[in-house]
Parts: sequence; structure tokens; C-alpha cells
Amino acid sequence: MIIKALVKNPEFKQRIAEKLNHSNIQVEFVNTQEPIIPQIQDSEILINSIDKIDKSLIDSCPNLRLVQQSGIGVDSIDIDYCTERGIYVANVPMANAISVAEHTFLLILYLTKNIKLNSFSSSSNSGSFVRRMPDHMGIELSGKTMLVLGLGVTGIEVAKRAKAFGMKVIAVTKHPYTKTEGGDKKYFVDRLFGVDKLLEVLPIADIVSIHTPLNNETENMINKKELELMKKSAYLINVARAPVVNHEALLDSLREKIIAGAAVDVFWNEPADQNDALLQLDNFLLTPHIAGWTYEAIDSISDIIRINIERMMRGQIPLTLVNRLD
Repeated sequence: MIIKALVKNPEFKQRIAEKLNHSNIQVEFVNTQEPIIPQIQDSEILINSIDKIDKSLIDSCPNLRLVQQSGIGVDSIDIDYCTERGIYVANVPMANAISVAEHTFLLILYLTKNIKLNSFSSSSNSGSFVRRMPDHMGIELSGKTMLVLGLGVTGIEVAKRAKAFGMKVIAVTKHPYTKTEGGDKKYFVDRLFGVDKLLEVLPIADIVSIHTPLNNETENMINKKELELMKKSAYLINVARAPVVNHEALLDSLREKIIAGAAVDVFWNEPADQNDALLQLDNFLLTPHIAGWTYEAIDSISDIIRINIERMMRGQIPLTLVNRLD
């Protein structure tokens, strides 16, 4: 099979190549500085971590049989058209959950300890740092309430860590009735709600952490009304997809101190425009979509990609399929 990879990260390239070469599978990495389509037209399997897989790109690959996304999110892929064309789409649903959960708490702690607003002043003469009392007090997480939006694999890992901090954890998820067995011991939540209860539970939370996929149901799920329902002292965290939150509504809520702050690892246009008004605010923090990029995560991701490709070469379907071909 002809396998092409749309990958920029050099460490990720190396791990994919090593894993596939170990199974005697050859992969060609696309030069992202050159036009993409001429390089991938003969692809049968396309590994994607950077590009939008739309109708025009799909039509340019008449032999395409599998689009293998390198992460959990598949909103950049036209899944319906892939299905219509008889092309499998697979993702990597669990490999970076721990990495993303850990990054979530990096963002939470950065906000709640007011690290951005407090700093050490340096001495220009000695180059040493002079300790001073903080201008802005932080808060403890212990005893606070976290609302997890989306109790999938990553959401559960976040809830687990919130419990370790002594937090009360509530969650809103699409199918709560599938997560009733086991309760707190299994999902690390004190109470579980359906999406219909979102407006009721937002005023309870001190931290709202988003872990939902992006689709028609979740786009702009957090908008002006939702933000106004949150506590003035509450913080919003988004490591999922930027359009789950309405940009203008978030900007207004932070400017007007309707909520205390927000931190995100995803942006509406990436890389973010440095002139974006959000980036000028003291109560907003952005990291450049790096939550899932750890050595451990890319190793696991590469393993799943290898397994799915091996299955395709044996005439089997991928293990992590997101569409069905009838």
C-alpha cells in the first residue's frame, strides 16, 4: 500500500517511521512547504496531523482507502464524504488523554495562582531576583467545584486529578445513562448530568473544563448566556476545540470581568494572530495546541496508527474506526 503522512513535528515523524519500519511498512512524509495535492494523489492511506481533509483533497486521491487522524478530533475531516466514497476514517481516541489532562491542570494552576499577574522583579545591577509580596492573591483548589464538560477518556482523567486536589467534581456529558454503573469510583465524579442540565450546573462551578468534540451540537455551546451564568470568580479552561466557545462572548466576559479568567490550548485560527484582542488581556492565557504532544503520547499514537495500517493491509478494518461503510 502507498502510505503518505501529513506530519510536521520531527519527533512524531521519527516515531511513526520507526514503528512502521519495524513492521516492514514504508511511509513517505509529505513536504509541507510544497503543494500538498500533487504529493498525495496516489495515496491509499493518508496519515494526517496538520491538514483539512475536505472534498477537494479527497477527490484528488482516487485510490484512498483510509484517512488516519493522529489525534482524537476528526472535525477537520469530511467524514460524510469519506463514507460516501468508501473511505475509512480512524482516529486515536485514548493515547494522549493523560498528557491533555496534565496540561489542563497546568492551565488551571497558572490561572488560579495568578502567575501571569504576579512576577518577581529583577535587579538590573546583580541579575538576581528580589522577592516581594504578591499584588494578586491566588486560590486553593481544595474544596472547589470543577465542572467537566464531556466525560470521555480525557474528561475522566481530568476528573481523577481533580479528586486528587480535593475538589468536588460534577460532569455534563451527552449520554450520562451509560455512565451510571460504578459512580464515583469508576468516573471520579460526585454528580453526573445530561446536556439538558448545563445551564443549571454552570452557576455551581468554580472551574469549567471543556473536553467535548467539536460538532454541530457543541459549536458555540459556551456563549454569552452560559458565561453570564458562571460565577464572577470562576475560570474557564478549553483544551478541546476553540469553537466550542464563542470568541466574542468570551472576549466580552473577560473584559467586563463577568468571569475571573480563561485559559485555552486551542484557538479559533491557528496559529493565533498575535493582535487578537484576547491575547492582550491579563486574565487570558493561551498555549499553542501542545497539550497532547508528549513523548509518551506520540509513542502510543504511533502504535495505534501502526496497528490500524497493519489491519488494513490484512483486509481488516481499523480498530479505532469513526465511520461505518455499509
